[in-house]
Amino acid sequence: MKIGVCRVDLQSGQMTWTEGMYDLFDQERTVSPSRAALLERMHPTDRGNRAPVNAALKNRISFEDSFRVILRDRRIRWVRAYGEFLFSERGSPDGLIVLMADVTVQRAQQNLLHIRTQHLHAVARLARATVTTAAADGRVTDVVHLQPFAGDAKPLGTNWMDWIHPDDRATIMQAHQKALGGREEVEVEARVRLADGSSGWRRLRAAPIRSASGRFLEWLGLSFDIDGERTGRTLLDPGRPVTGAQLRAARGLLKISVQKLSELADISIAVIRRLEELDGVSRDGAESARRLRDALERRGAVFIFPSDMKPTATLR
Repeated sequence: MKIGVCRVDLQSGQMTWTEGMYDLFDQERTVSPSRAALLERMHPTDRGNRAPVNAALKNRISFEDSFRVILRDRRIRWVRAYGEFLFSERGSPDGLIVLMADVTVQRAQQNLLHIRTQHLHAVARLARATVTTAAADGRVTDVVHLQPFAGDAKPLGTNWMDWIHPDDRATIMQAHQKALGGREEVEVEARVRLADGSSGWRRLRAAPIRSASGRFLEWLGLSFDIDGERTGRTLLDPGRPVTGAQLRAARGLLKISVQKLSELADISIAVIRRLEELDGVSRDGAESARRLRDALERRGAVFIFPSDMKPTATLR
């Protein structure tokens, strides 16, 4: 890492550099240390953004700043500057010392980390899941939330096992050990603790991430909400509008004529026929469809909304 120190006499404006400053800014040793020489190498976009330095001088505090340097071969180098002001016995600033370091590698690593985080967000959106990474010891290092988890368990820094319902932890640990021993992926269904104290079913998939030498580094996990599937709430979904196809199917299963359904629901025959002509949901007949659903359910019909199939109807 290239490091340089710059000292500025605030009374005369004279500047002195250590040898490292010349290497850091890719300047010939014949160049006289000056603000102009620094700005010559500084990226044009970064030259005018000196607010941190001015604010530090005004408040007599240290400062940190980052900027880009354009080298003679047109490569870009990121530089981090740490500045401290020197004050006279009267308390007025009369000097400035700035330590500058090449942080190009660190910036590249930060960019890779940012890209990786964006990848996790994309996976979460596309898979409609919660994506979690955890260290080898179970400590959660990143969470992309698309589902609620326990409110009393802080997402980062806690053990992912804290989210699992106590009755399901033994099953999870068995799958965990199997994955570590055989380098396999884990897929289990378990309950997780939610913020309101209740629990919800999730399908958990996790894979161990290893280094090139095979050393276990971390876990990458996906959590899918299957609470509706396990409890049946999604299948029945009483608040969801029924389709015309469901109304037709339910009436056929119950062997009820349009005339009889009209009497049961107090809906005109014309409205019933218009709703049943549609395979989907009527935009302007929502209330009529709800009353028809109530009437058919009272006679024994069950309206079902499978997650991976078209809405349908059956009998109790």
